[in-house]
Amino acid sequence: MAGSRQDSHQTAFQVASEEMQQGTPVSTQSSGTDQNEKMKACDAQEPMKKSATGIPQTSDARYQFLIERSGDIITTHRPGDWAYTSINPALERMSGYTREELMGMPAYELFHPDDAEAMRNKLIPAIYHHGARTFRYRSRHKDGHYSWMESTHSSVRDEDGNLLEVIAITRDITAQVKSEEANQRLASVVEASFALMLFCDRHQRVSHMNQATRDVLKVQQMSERMHIRDLFGEESYQKMMDEAFSVAAEKGSWNGALRIRAPQAPERYLLLEEVLTHSRAELGKEGNYFSLILRDNTEQKQIERRVRDQQSELIHASRLMTLGEMASGLAHEINQPLATTLNYARGALRKLESGQELPKSSLLSVFDILVKQTQLAADIVKRLRSLVKKTPYQRSVFSVQRVLDEVEELLGHDLWSNGVRIESKLPPEEVYMVGDRIQIQQVLFNLIRNSMDAYQDMKEDARKVSVRMQVSESQFDLILEDYAGGIPEGLRDTIFEPYVTSKQTGLGLGLSISRSIIESHGGQILVETDSTRSTQFTIRLPRENNKEHL
Repeated sequence: MAGSRQDSHQTAFQVASEEMQQGTPVSTQSSGTDQNEKMKACDAQEPMKKSATGIPQTSDARYQFLIERSGDIITTHRPGDWAYTSINPALERMSGYTREELMGMPAYELFHPDDAEAMRNKLIPAIYHHGARTFRYRSRHKDGHYSWMESTHSSVRDEDGNLLEVIAITRDITAQVKSEEANQRLASVVEASFALMLFCDRHQRVSHMNQATRDVLKVQQMSERMHIRDLFGEESYQKMMDEAFSVAAEKGSWNGALRIRAPQAPERYLLLEEVLTHSRAELGKEGNYFSLILRDNTEQKQIERRVRDQQSELIHASRLMTLGEMASGLAHEINQPLATTLNYARGALRKLESGQELPKSSLLSVFDILVKQTQLAADIVKRLRSLVKKTPYQRSVFSVQRVLDEVEELLGHDLWSNGVRIESKLPPEEVYMVGDRIQIQQVLFNLIRNSMDAYQDMKEDARKVSVRMQVSESQFDLILEDYAGGIPEGLRDTIFEPYVTSKQTGLGLGLSISRSIIESHGGQILVETDSTRSTQFTIRLPRENNKEHL
């Protein structure tokens, strides 16, 4: 009888599997008596006939053959307690239990407690009323671990609609669920990221953007045909196509820092940093082909601007203090051309007042001297104004040698009065750089003045500041060296820190400001000293070689 009962379930599997494809409750026209008659008929069937290949030839036998070898779990359940009434070998393999252990066991005893509760309260009533349902749950293996399952249940009813049995087809979806969870985690990271992330197809039609992108670009609702061009404008779109998309399409990815502007957010400083493509197998498919990662650097740029403004204020204050220290020398330097002008003008005036006739050539000579001396005084004042004028950061291309000449002119009187000379060994060809001319002038001014001040307590007769330059293709080193006793060992490691100084009257800001200026220009300032005789400062800066900028 056990064999006939199993065969009757195979017949139920045939009917159920056909009707489950349509999502309808499985019905049977047989009454309870008819079912018994069928079961007897199954007992009377001939032994399973097999072909030469070992595959059964009769319809019922073929169904049984497929069920026994199916990778999916196929089971039937008793209404009420949902106990297993028949199973195929796949359930034994996936659960770790034997057929004997499983038969008669309520199916939800293998469920995770949370899922079992949902099954009792929602699924079973739904199957009773509607006939078919598909749901996911966690099933416990005999060794205690859980696997995710997806099961479709359908009811088997008699001609009066009474529930006779429930058939279930179940498969293990653990790998699928883990993949979905990983995708959900990734999606949540993308959505929560501060970086701007967009996904588009190979025609640059946008399919998705994260919350940061929607906020920055002020996108309330995405349209179905939204294009990259709609978000960033024609100019930025062409830059992206030429420099990023073309490379990513060929090589699989592009990395860089491409400045992008968005018409709806013109105040934002956006950088396209990465473009990724799917594998070449995806080339012919629609959907997410390009992934774009952008960075909103607006806040960083604002901070840099504030720091630069504060630095400019500090540099300006430093220049004013320096000007105060140079007051007597500057007065003397300006007084010389003014005194010369006054003397020549008075001499000519006296001759004219005495009635003496002056030849035209003499008058021209006097006026020529007056113009030259006045211009000399005007040039001195102009240089002083440029030194102390409060100006924002001004980026330009300039000659390093010319800036050195300007600094030497500004310090000319002080160098002369202190008996210090500058010994320059510079290349004949002009070396250019990009930056703020006044700030670089300030650095050189600080370093040369520090060397000059260091000689004050020295009895050195040959007081000199050596200036030389080493030039490569991409950068140059400007080296300033004095022989005024070196830097004490205790100050060598902290010499660039604020308020560190070896001068009795110094504030200790000059070198700190100088380092900040050089680093803001993408360079370095280094110091070497033997602590007893010499000190060497090396300013290393990028060199400008672009002929279009010169």
